[in-house]
Amino acid sequence: MAALCNRVRSGIALSNKLGFLTSHRSSTLVAPLASRNYSTHVPGQKDTKIKVPLAMFGGSGNYASALYIAAAKAKAVEKVDSELHQFVEAVKNSSLVSQSVKDISVAKDVRVKAIEEISREAKFAEVTKNFLVVVAENGRLKNIDTIAKRFGELAMAYKGEVKATVTTVFPLPPEEEKALKETVQKS
Repeated sequence: MAALCNRVRSGIALSNKLGFLTSHRSSTLVAPLASRNYSTHVPGQKDTKIKVPLAMFGGSGNYASALYIAAAKAKAVEKVDSELHQFVEAVKNSSLVSQSVKDISVAKDVRVKAIEEISREAKFAEVTKNFLVVVAENGRLKNIDTIAKRFGELAMAYKGEVKATVTTVFPLPPEEEKALKETVQKS
C-alpha cells in the first residue's frame, strides 16, 4: 500500500513539474483545459455555424448531414442534390458500375479511382466528388441510395418544401385534382 501511495505522489510531482496540474489554495488539483481544433478559418472571414434543418439518425443520416453542411457552406445544396441523384441513377442503370462501386471486395483504391473518374466525366462539383470519395474510402457506397434519399429530405427542408400525400376514397375528377394541386402548390 505504501508503494502505491509513493507512486501516486511521484506521479503528481511529475505532473506539477510538467505543468499538467495546477494547485489551488485548497489543495484541489485541477487539470488545465486543452483542446485541439482543425480550423479551416480564413482570416477576415466570419465563420458561420450551419445547422442541419432536420435531425437525421443512423449511418446514412450522419453522412447526409455531413454532406448538407459541406454543401451549405459551398452554397451548392441544390446542385449537390441533383448530382447525387444523378450518380444513384447511374449506379442503378449500369450493372458494371453498380458491381464495381458497391462490391466491398474490390480494393479501396480501385473504388476511389473509379469514383474520381466518374465524377470528373460527369463534371460533379468539388463537394459532391469529395463526398463520394469519402464514402468510397469508408466502404459505404452500398448505402449511397439511402444517403441520397436522406440528403434529398434535407435539401427539401432547405428549400422550404414539404412532402404531402393526399389520399382519397374515390378517384378525384380531373378538375378537382387540378384544383387540389394548385392549392398545394400555393401553400
